[in-house]
Amino acid sequence: MKNCKLCQLSAVCNDLPGFCLLIPYLTIALVVVSVGYLFVTQELLV
Repeated sequence: MKNCKLCQLSAVCNDLPGFCLLIPYLTIALVVVSVGYLFVTQELLV
């Protein structure tokens, strides 16, 4: 994977090819966790 088009970190992707494939899933997981955390905290505060 010399040219990693999923992410702009070509140096990291060349060293860790699997990391480039995990980036979209990590972003989605981060968004889901943050939205879930905000929802839970808002529900507990009300």
